[in-house]
Amino acid sequence: MPHLNKLHKEFGERGLVVIGVTDEPETKAKPYVERNKMIYPIAFGGGAAQYKTRGIPHSWLVGPNGKIVWKGHPAGLNDSIIKKHIVGARVGPKIALPSELSKATKYIKASQFGKAFGELEKQVKRAKEASVVDAAREAMDQITKFSEEQFAAIGTFKEKRQYAAGLQALQRGVRDFKGMDISKKFDKEFKVWKRDKKIQAELSGGQMLAEAHDLVKRGKYAEAARLYAVVAKAKKYVDTEAQREAEIRLGEIQKYL
Repeated sequence: MPHLNKLHKEFGERGLVVIGVTDEPETKAKPYVERNKMIYPIAFGGGAAQYKTRGIPHSWLVGPNGKIVWKGHPAGLNDSIIKKHIVGARVGPKIALPSELSKATKYIKASQFGKAFGELEKQVKRAKEASVVDAAREAMDQITKFSEEQFAAIGTFKEKRQYAAGLQALQRGVRDFKGMDISKKFDKEFKVWKRDKKIQAELSGGQMLAEAHDLVKRGKYAEAARLYAVVAKAKKYVDTEAQREAEIRLGEIQKYL
């Protein structure tokens, strides 16, 4: 699939993971994969139950929160759709460790960076070979740098009013860096966001807009209009981006009522 190869190359470093899935056995499908030079991972023998389709090829785009945000023919998955939904995706540091640090490697692959940091810290004190100690220290520096970059990104999310992505990043930070000092900073900022009425209004308004958008796609215009009206007129949404968008959508949908 040349189109998916292109997306894999263009957005891979920004967090997009392209995975091809076929229900055919590897012996039968692999020649096709090689002939078409597919550079992304391929899973043979079938996929998960929630990804079902009557026709092929078919694609699903899963957002950073684990929910399906788009589906259809691969050719219809364009750059603008990916750019919209890739916000909040995270690419972890590429850390290669010697076999003596396999436990830390396991934690890193599971995004349990706090546990990895703790394990590396132990190995710095215990390891006898200087090369292992150096590798552990370098990995600790990489994890520290990565955690600081992730925390700095929270300010960007707030500035751009990307509150849903920011909240997810804060929750990940608390969980993934648990055991490190920076985890406390993530937790403190998370609590600030949860208490901020403006942020919470944007989040709840955004959720209602998403529900209304889904209703529009299913042709349920009256139900969608009621949701748009709530966000457009309720006092709690005054001067929010959600309110401004709801007002626009409410005007657009009138011709279908």
